[in-house]
Amino acid sequence: MYFFIIAAALIVPVIGIPIILRNLLGADKKKWNSYNHINNFRKKGDLMLRALFIILLLASMPWSINNPLVISGLMTGFIIVQLSFRTFAEWKFCSNRQNYKVSLVEIALLFVTILGVILLFS
Repeated sequence: MYFFIIAAALIVPVIGIPIILRNLLGADKKKWNSYNHINNFRKKGDLMLRALFIILLLASMPWSINNPLVISGLMTGFIIVQLSFRTFAEWKFCSNRQNYKVSLVEIALLFVTILGVILLFS
């Protein structure tokens, strides 16, 4: 029961606050089931980041056998870098300038949540 309370306390702000901010700032609504790219720059950059992550994941296999935190660290870094790239692409190319502000808040919330989980379980 303790796990479900902690999970709800972490998931609700990370999902709920950006939804509220999108409504308040007038940013475009995100679709839950699609991942649309703004332009070819974002599409190619996203593909390159994913390929780099797979290469790093495969290269870290010898260290991850003894220390599973290596994979967790790589995944956390990948998520932060990918969200940062999305925010940059929205800032640079998107017609609605409010989108990148919500993405910045999402990055901050995710970072604080991950830091909280690390501190909670350490």
